[in-house]
Amino acid sequence: ERAGVSKSLVSLVLRVSPNVSDKSRAAVEEAIEELGYRPSAMARSLVNRHSGVAGIVTSHAIDYFYAGIVDGVSSYITENVLDLVPLILHTHYDPAEEKRTIDKFLELRTEWLMLMGSHQSDEAIERLGRETPTALISRRLESESVDVVVTDDEMGGAIATRHLLDLGHRYIAHITGGDRVGAKARETGYRRTMEEADCEPIVVEGTFFRSGGAKGARRLLDAPSQLPTAIFAAADLAAIGVIGVLKKAGRRVPDDVSVIGYDDIELAGLELIDLTTINQPARLMGETAVRLLCDRRDSGSLKGQTVVMEPTLVIRSTTKAI
Repeated sequence: ERAGVSKSLVSLVLRVSPNVSDKSRAAVEEAIEELGYRPSAMARSLVNRHSGVAGIVTSHAIDYFYAGIVDGVSSYITENVLDLVPLILHTHYDPAEEKRTIDKFLELRTEWLMLMGSHQSDEAIERLGRETPTALISRRLESESVDVVVTDDEMGGAIATRHLLDLGHRYIAHITGGDRVGAKARETGYRRTMEEADCEPIVVEGTFFRSGGAKGARRLLDAPSQLPTAIFAAADLAAIGVIGVLKKAGRRVPDDVSVIGYDDIELAGLELIDLTTINQPARLMGETAVRLLCDRRDSGSLKGQTVVMEPTLVIRSTTKAI
């Protein structure tokens, strides 16, 4: 009434339809501004049977790598999918909490689900994929009902190790990522490359976090054997923890010990850290996963796809030739 047009024309404007004259569009937009009008997403979902909610489940709020993936998801939705609002919930590496979170999203009739580093069983994820479009990031799964977007972590572990070998290092330690997704594949790549070079693998248990890297570094320093000339940490945060412990012990990086991480999070590129690392294209992984999910939602297809991305070496100042 305020714009002097029909309700159907207002609907066309709200749906950004091209079949509206500039004059009518301006009148409707002016009325919306004056009245402070907001469409009801809840009412719209009852009519078109689309909730407009997209569920993203991550392991932890401070995971810098997953933050990069979410950034890619958000950018893609903002530019290409105007009818979706992504909701992000963190599960603190707790499988039971993750299951409750997934159930909450399903109750909201989520348009799709994106699981990052999920700790659910393969069977549970398969069932989920048959119920709603689902993408799994950073974890391999042979599936026809789930979209899978991963980096070749075994290749990444091999690339990191090969870089250190090419610099002349032979006594190279690996601080693992524990039971986290991708950690075992990185360790496998390290072991294989060391064995191919006739070098003895030195594996120390750790985590993807700074504390895990620091703990692994202290174990290497306290060992009766010679300190390795190079250390490959399973994640960038762990590598930062390694560097901190080495510096406190009076060991220079990279003059005494070269250090390489994994992920290429934003912190790794800071001038004060300048960490040599293995890049996982986090933003591209997020964009790819959300594109696959939206395509499946719009087409009604239940068949998932698997996309494997190649990691790349990023050389900075924490590694040098021996």
